[in-house]
Amino acid sequence: MEYVLHPRSEIDARIRKLQDRMGDLTGAILFESTDLGYFSGTAQDGLIYIPRDGLPSLMIRKSLERARQESPLSVQPHRSLKTLKKDLDLPAGAKIGLETDVLPYNNYARLSKALGEDVQFSDISENIKHIRSVKSDFEIRLIREAARILDTGIATVADHLREGMREIDLAVVVESTMRLMGHQGKVTFRRFNQSLPMGHLMAGAAAAFPSFVSSPTGGKGMSIFFSQGPGFARIKRGESVLVDYAGCYNGYIADETRIFCLGKLPAKLEEAHQAALEIEEAIAGQLCPGRASREIWSLCEAEGARMGYQDFLGGPPGSKAGFVGHGVGLQIDEYPVIGPVDHEIAQNMTIAVEPKMIYPGEGVVGIEDTFLVGANGAERLTRLPQEIWQV
Repeated sequence: MEYVLHPRSEIDARIRKLQDRMGDLTGAILFESTDLGYFSGTAQDGLIYIPRDGLPSLMIRKSLERARQESPLSVQPHRSLKTLKKDLDLPAGAKIGLETDVLPYNNYARLSKALGEDVQFSDISENIKHIRSVKSDFEIRLIREAARILDTGIATVADHLREGMREIDLAVVVESTMRLMGHQGKVTFRRFNQSLPMGHLMAGAAAAFPSFVSSPTGGKGMSIFFSQGPGFARIKRGESVLVDYAGCYNGYIADETRIFCLGKLPAKLEEAHQAALEIEEAIAGQLCPGRASREIWSLCEAEGARMGYQDFLGGPPGSKAGFVGHGVGLQIDEYPVIGPVDHEIAQNMTIAVEPKMIYPGEGVVGIEDTFLVGANGAERLTRLPQEIWQV
């Protein structure tokens, strides 16, 4: 384990990429903690102003002292929005990019009032998400370590799975293992009103229990206010145990799912699991630079239909996930989305592919692995055996 800080070269490269995408903007003001950390090297409370031309201004409210230890940039105190226009030396009629996909309206309104009516705002979040979708060598090293932590955590299930134990008891084993290896204990979404425990560990029908979360599976969870993930259900012999976790190391995420069972699953579920493995293999073969997400999604849907699983792949009709893969990095819902959208696959993207067969009232089988897109194909970073783990 180590506490990793970002080198100046890494931060400078990220800032240049955003500046190259600014068009006619004067600059961008970023508040969201993950974006702030990505472009400055610290996620302390404050903002970073990145002009289209010139050096950034990093202004921190709390903790200023810590931000100066973490960021390679010059750090100034953030005194007040009222003086921000003067502090940043913004010209009259400035055009400013904001993360309007995540910036709360009250914050937007206060900023607008402080900067004045002559300042124009536009959304720069799409540019940020596309920049973050392609990882540097620095980021890939951290994601590889996240995958190693994840493999180790999930593998502990084989040694601790017992008939009659509660889902939450088994989840504690997986999660404590990963925490002791450096997992931060938190998995972040960018999407509004989305959150995630460290993962989903559910057995039998509980794994197929519907929930709000943007995932093929939900689970009942432990309360109506966190209605997903492991709950108090007791694990039985002959039912599938879904173990779907995000490993994390110094903020960076890898995603993986494996299926466990005490004894043997019904033949129907074993066959469905094998179909999911074949679909993942087909998708992985298409993760090459220049391919379109929409094309890969169509291939997935066609393969599912060809094998007779169109009513189970990604969820039952009316509750389908609407995607079969997603980017991972500092957040678990990064670009690209492997779904009916026009995202282009590029080298050094890290993508979780997750074809899962969901049978309401019975259980879930399937697979998920994190892949690194290379120049000539994809490398699987999560390395556990993919077959059903019989205990």
